[in-house]
Amino acid sequence: MNQIPDVLYADRDFTTWLILGASRGIGLEFVRQLLQRGERIIATVREPWASHASALWGQAGSDHGRCQMYTCDVLSEDSIIKFVSQLMGIRNLKIDYVVINAGVLRYPNRATELSFDEFAFHLHTNTIGPIICAQKLLQTNIPIGTITFMSSDSGSHGSFREMEDGFAAYAASKAALNMAIRHMAAELKRKDDDTIILAMHPGEVATDMANINVSWEVQGIITPEESVTKMVDVIQSKGIQHSGTFWTYENKPYVW
Repeated sequence: MNQIPDVLYADRDFTTWLILGASRGIGLEFVRQLLQRGERIIATVREPWASHASALWGQAGSDHGRCQMYTCDVLSEDSIIKFVSQLMGIRNLKIDYVVINAGVLRYPNRATELSFDEFAFHLHTNTIGPIICAQKLLQTNIPIGTITFMSSDSGSHGSFREMEDGFAAYAASKAALNMAIRHMAAELKRKDDDTIILAMHPGEVATDMANINVSWEVQGIITPEESVTKMVDVIQSKGIQHSGTFWTYENKPYVW
């Protein structure tokens, strides 16, 4: 990681993606597919030696330097600042697409039962950490094309999912994320900053985080492969006129 390869420099003809939260699930699938497409990737893990990061090490180990791995813990502002400063040290870096995928779901988290710490943990991981990551990136001189936040249909005010028993803290954290995303997009527009800000619902994806026993029938479960394949196309299809909007992996606008 000390020797930054030329593939990450801005004067080369390729696309660079930053995947924050890439050790498993959707984030790891982004890395896998983007490597197959010949893209260049900066990928982060919270703890580089944790067991769940081993799959990303495997992906990054045979890619001829096209995937660079860093540590970034969204629960630590110091960790975020250190990671962003490392990026600032890469000569002529440009980032075409940022995907902020860090998130958590500790089930159940009912409003009538959850503790102060449990609520705070969801908010810090799903809302505050992702927003601060984007903020610190935007405060650099690194050119950034699009920042996409992994949101959820659970965070929609306009389409409240009453059957989701035990999702109060998770849904509230995603709803707060959505509102912060909209404000971030509006603030950038007022500054004439052309960075595109998007919220994305990845679908009902079969990942470790979603491997819980719930009391309702979850319909339309899809694989991480299907979700990411479609999300990459959706992300790349959006222009500045779409900044501050919420999309599904099927390229359908979703109600805030």
